[in-house]
Amino acid sequence: MPETEDRPVAVRATAFIRPSKWLHRPVQLIRYDAYWADGRVDFDVSLSQTMYRGSPADFATLRDNVHEHCPEVGSGQWVGECGRVVAGPALPEPNPPGHVKGTAWKYGISSHESYREANRRWRVILYCCGIAGLGLGLYLLTGPLRDGVAGFAGVLCFIFGLSALSGLLPKKHRRL
Repeated sequence: MPETEDRPVAVRATAFIRPSKWLHRPVQLIRYDAYWADGRVDFDVSLSQTMYRGSPADFATLRDNVHEHCPEVGSGQWVGECGRVVAGPALPEPNPPGHVKGTAWKYGISSHESYREANRRWRVILYCCGIAGLGLGLYLLTGPLRDGVAGFAGVLCFIFGLSALSGLLPKKHRRL
């Protein structure tokens, strides 16, 4: 492998967990370190800017191998420009202090799978609100307070309950 001054000899990925920006949930982030021919190590570099050679297929192999050799939390192995694991320095402190940036990366989890449970919860909440709206609407429409403002509120509750329950219908049965 030719050692040039403008490109690093090897790169590695370091994964860590930080709270997300808005919801403050744990999010897995990844950053890249570059190992140069003169022995220095640069932290938090752009993988595409440091290792891209103009061939997308070669870069995809390198990127996939860097991610393959990275654990879910911690520093991975050094990977050369051909996608092979190479020897690099063993750093005692893989995460420099004060590092808070990184690129969100999911290991083998599709975005569809991660939202199934949240979608299920919302559907249950929507179902409960729809039933409650229908029940309250029917009570206000047929109860002793049906004349005046309570009757109008009953109509609104009934309409909102029906609209909440209509969201639970499968898409093939919806007419609008």
